[in-house]
Amino acid sequence: MNFSQKLGLFVLIVISVAYVYFSFFSAEGIHMTLPHHDEQPPIEELPQISEEVPSPTDDEPAKEHSYKTVKIYVADSNGNIRSVNRKCDTSVEKSCFAYAIKELIAGPTKWEKSKGFTSEIPLGTKILSVREGDGNIMIDLSSAFEGGGGAESTYTRVRQVIKTAKANTSQPVYLYINGRQADVIGGEGIMIKQPLSERSLDCLLYTSDAADE
Repeated sequence: MNFSQKLGLFVLIVISVAYVYFSFFSAEGIHMTLPHHDEQPPIEELPQISEEVPSPTDDEPAKEHSYKTVKIYVADSNGNIRSVNRKCDTSVEKSCFAYAIKELIAGPTKWEKSKGFTSEIPLGTKILSVREGDGNIMIDLSSAFEGGGGAESTYTRVRQVIKTAKANTSQPVYLYINGRQADVIGGEGIMIKQPLSERSLDCLLYTSDAADE
Protein backbone atom coordinates (compact mmCIF):
# COMPACT_ATOMS: atom_id res chain seq x y z
CA MET A 1 0.00 0.00 0.00
CA ASN A 2 1.57 3.25 -1.07
CA PHE A 3 1.51 6.50 0.82
CA SER A 4 -1.49 7.99 -0.93
CA GLN A 5 -3.59 4.93 -0.16
CA LYS A 6 -2.59 5.04 3.48
CA LEU A 7 -3.45 8.71 3.66
CA GLY A 8 -6.84 8.10 2.09
CA LEU A 9 -7.57 5.29 4.54
CA PHE A 10 -6.58 7.50 7.47
CA VAL A 11 -8.83 10.31 6.30
CA LEU A 12 -11.71 7.88 5.92
CA ILE A 13 -11.23 6.60 9.48
CA VAL A 14 -11.12 10.14 10.83
CA ILE A 15 -14.30 11.03 9.01
CA SER A 16 -16.02 7.87 10.30
CA VAL A 17 -14.95 8.59 13.89
CA ALA A 18 -16.11 12.20 13.59
CA TYR A 19 -19.49 11.10 12.22
CA VAL A 20 -20.03 8.61 15.00
CA TYR A 21 -19.03 11.18 17.64
CA PHE A 22 -21.25 13.94 16.39
CA SER A 23 -24.16 11.56 15.80
CA PHE A 24 -24.28 9.82 19.19
CA PHE A 25 -22.31 11.82 21.73
CA SER A 26 -22.73 15.51 20.89
CA ALA A 27 -25.51 17.69 22.49
CA GLU A 28 -27.22 18.02 19.15
CA GLY A 29 -26.91 14.42 18.14
CA ILE A 30 -29.20 11.47 18.73
CA HIS A 31 -29.54 10.36 22.37
CA MET A 32 -30.49 6.85 23.42
CA THR A 33 -31.92 7.10 26.95
CA LEU A 34 -32.48 3.89 28.76
CA PRO A 35 -35.35 3.87 31.29
CA HIS A 36 -34.44 3.71 34.98
CA HIS A 37 -35.82 0.81 36.96
CA ASP A 38 -36.87 3.14 39.79
CA GLU A 39 -39.09 5.21 37.54
CA GLN A 40 -42.73 4.09 37.27
CA PRO A 41 -45.20 5.17 34.67
CA PRO A 42 -47.60 7.84 35.89
CA ILE A 43 -50.89 6.54 37.30
CA GLU A 44 -53.95 8.08 35.86
CA GLU A 45 -56.45 8.88 38.59
CA LEU A 46 -60.01 7.97 37.75
CA PRO A 47 -62.64 10.54 38.63
CA GLN A 48 -64.59 9.63 41.76
CA ILE A 49 -68.29 9.10 41.19
CA SER A 50 -70.43 10.06 44.14
CA GLU A 51 -73.74 8.29 44.09
CA GLU A 52 -76.42 9.85 46.23
CA VAL A 53 -78.41 7.27 48.13
CA PRO A 54 -81.91 8.58 48.74
CA SER A 55 -83.13 8.57 52.29
CA PRO A 56 -85.87 5.99 52.98
CA THR A 57 -88.17 8.82 53.92
CA ASP A 58 -87.53 10.91 50.80
CA ASP A 59 -90.18 9.13 48.76
CA GLU A 60 -92.44 8.24 51.68
CA PRO A 61 -94.70 10.91 53.11
CA ALA A 62 -94.55 11.31 56.86
CA LYS A 63 -97.31 9.36 58.56
CA GLU A 64 -99.84 11.66 60.14
CA HIS A 65 -100.86 10.68 63.65
CA SER A 66 -104.43 11.06 64.74
CA TYR A 67 -105.47 10.43 68.32
CA LYS A 68 -108.80 9.42 69.82
CA THR A 69 -109.55 9.62 73.52
CA VAL A 70 -110.76 6.39 75.10
CA LYS A 71 -111.88 5.78 78.66
CA ILE A 72 -110.96 2.95 80.99
CA TYR A 73 -112.35 2.41 84.49
CA VAL A 74 -110.31 1.86 87.63
CA ALA A 75 -111.03 2.01 91.36
CA ASP A 76 -110.12 4.99 93.51
CA SER A 77 -108.89 4.88 97.11
CA ASN A 78 -112.51 4.75 98.35
CA GLY A 79 -113.39 1.77 96.15
CA ASN A 80 -115.46 3.82 93.71
CA ILE A 81 -115.22 3.16 89.97
CA ARG A 82 -113.63 6.12 88.20
CA SER A 83 -112.72 6.77 84.56
CA VAL A 84 -109.27 7.77 83.32
CA ASN A 85 -108.35 8.70 79.78
CA ARG A 86 -105.99 7.13 77.30
CA LYS A 87 -104.89 8.39 73.87
CA CYS A 88 -105.42 5.88 71.06
CA ASP A 89 -103.19 6.48 68.02
CA THR A 90 -105.54 5.62 65.15
CA SER A 91 -102.63 5.47 62.69
CA VAL A 92 -101.14 2.60 64.72
CA GLU A 93 -104.04 0.83 66.43
CA LYS A 94 -106.47 -1.14 64.29
CA SER A 95 -109.21 -0.77 66.88
CA CYS A 96 -109.46 1.82 69.64
CA PHE A 97 -111.97 -0.42 71.42
CA ALA A 98 -109.41 -3.25 71.57
CA TYR A 99 -106.81 -0.68 72.68
CA ALA A 100 -109.08 0.42 75.55
CA ILE A 101 -109.49 -3.19 76.73
CA LYS A 102 -105.72 -3.69 76.50
CA GLU A 103 -105.13 -0.59 78.63
CA LEU A 104 -107.78 -1.74 81.11
CA ILE A 105 -106.05 -5.10 81.60
CA ALA A 106 -102.66 -3.34 81.90
CA GLY A 107 -104.02 -1.34 84.83
CA PRO A 108 -103.28 2.14 86.16
CA THR A 109 -100.12 4.02 85.20
CA LYS A 110 -97.44 4.87 87.78
CA TRP A 111 -98.83 8.38 88.07
CA GLU A 112 -102.38 7.04 88.57
CA LYS A 113 -101.15 4.63 91.22
CA SER A 114 -99.49 7.52 93.04
CA LYS A 115 -102.93 9.18 93.15
CA GLY A 116 -104.48 6.13 94.76
CA PHE A 117 -106.03 4.45 91.71
CA THR A 118 -106.04 0.65 91.64
CA SER A 119 -107.57 -2.18 89.65
CA GLU A 120 -109.28 -5.35 90.81
CA ILE A 121 -108.35 -7.17 87.60
CA PRO A 122 -105.72 -9.83 88.51
CA LEU A 123 -102.21 -9.20 87.17
CA GLY A 124 -102.08 -12.56 85.37
CA THR A 125 -105.13 -11.81 83.23
CA LYS A 126 -104.48 -12.04 79.49
CA ILE A 127 -106.55 -10.98 76.51
CA LEU A 128 -107.14 -14.04 74.36
CA SER A 129 -109.01 -12.09 71.70
CA VAL A 130 -111.19 -9.09 70.99
CA ARG A 131 -113.44 -9.93 68.06
CA GLU A 132 -115.43 -7.12 66.51
CA GLY A 133 -118.04 -8.64 64.22
CA ASP A 134 -121.13 -7.36 62.49
CA GLY A 135 -123.29 -5.91 65.20
CA ASN A 136 -121.48 -7.25 68.29
CA ILE A 137 -118.12 -7.50 70.05
CA MET A 138 -116.70 -10.44 72.02
CA ILE A 139 -114.01 -10.02 74.67
CA ASP A 140 -112.28 -13.30 75.53
CA LEU A 141 -110.11 -13.24 78.67
CA SER A 142 -108.00 -15.92 80.33
CA SER A 143 -109.26 -17.80 83.39
CA ALA A 144 -107.00 -15.70 85.64
CA PHE A 145 -109.64 -12.96 85.37
CA GLU A 146 -112.05 -14.83 87.67
CA GLY A 147 -109.48 -16.05 90.20
CA GLY A 148 -109.05 -14.78 93.75
CA GLY A 149 -110.16 -11.69 95.63
CA GLY A 150 -113.59 -12.79 96.79
CA ALA A 151 -117.06 -11.75 95.67
CA GLU A 152 -116.58 -8.00 96.14
CA SER A 153 -113.37 -7.94 94.13
CA THR A 154 -114.94 -10.04 91.36
CA TYR A 155 -117.95 -7.73 91.27
CA THR A 156 -115.69 -4.66 90.94
CA ARG A 157 -113.53 -6.11 88.15
CA VAL A 158 -116.60 -7.12 86.14
CA ARG A 159 -117.96 -3.59 86.55
CA GLN A 160 -114.62 -2.23 85.30
CA VAL A 161 -114.99 -4.31 82.13
CA ILE A 162 -118.65 -3.37 81.67
CA LYS A 163 -118.13 0.37 82.07
CA THR A 164 -114.99 0.39 79.90
CA ALA A 165 -116.78 -1.54 77.15
CA LYS A 166 -119.90 0.65 77.18
CA ALA A 167 -117.82 3.87 77.24
CA ASN A 168 -116.06 2.97 73.99
CA THR A 169 -118.75 1.39 71.81
CA SER A 170 -122.49 1.40 71.29
CA GLN A 171 -122.50 -2.19 70.02
CA PRO A 172 -123.50 -5.15 72.21
CA VAL A 173 -120.48 -6.60 74.02
CA TYR A 174 -120.17 -10.16 75.29
CA LEU A 175 -117.65 -11.36 77.88
CA TYR A 176 -116.01 -14.75 77.40
CA ILE A 177 -113.62 -16.66 79.67
CA ASN A 178 -111.35 -19.16 77.90
CA GLY A 179 -113.64 -19.29 74.89
CA ARG A 180 -116.88 -19.73 76.83
CA GLN A 181 -119.50 -17.07 77.44
CA ALA A 182 -119.17 -15.91 81.05
CA ASP A 183 -122.74 -16.21 82.34
CA VAL A 184 -121.41 -17.26 85.75
CA ILE A 185 -118.05 -16.10 87.01
CA GLY A 186 -115.83 -16.68 90.06
CA GLY A 187 -115.87 -19.19 92.84
CA GLU A 188 -118.86 -17.41 94.34
CA GLY A 189 -120.86 -18.02 91.17
CA ILE A 190 -121.64 -14.41 90.29
CA MET A 191 -124.18 -14.34 87.48
CA ILE A 192 -123.75 -11.94 84.55
CA LYS A 193 -126.50 -10.94 82.15
CA GLN A 194 -125.22 -10.70 78.58
CA PRO A 195 -124.66 -8.61 76.54
CA LEU A 196 -122.86 -6.43 79.05
CA SER A 197 -124.78 -3.47 80.40
CA GLU A 198 -125.18 -1.46 83.59
CA ARG A 199 -127.82 -4.03 84.63
CA SER A 200 -125.66 -7.11 83.98
CA LEU A 201 -125.01 -7.56 87.71
CA ASP A 202 -128.49 -6.71 88.95
CA CYS A 203 -129.10 -10.36 89.84
CA LEU A 204 -126.25 -10.12 92.34
CA LEU A 205 -127.85 -7.07 93.95
CA TYR A 206 -131.20 -8.83 94.17
CA THR A 207 -129.58 -11.86 95.77
CA SER A 208 -127.76 -9.67 98.29
CA ASP A 209 -130.98 -7.83 99.19
CA ALA A 210 -132.80 -11.13 99.69
CA ALA A 211 -130.05 -12.41 101.94
CA ASP A 212 -130.19 -9.23 104.03
CA GLU A 213 -133.93 -9.72 104.58
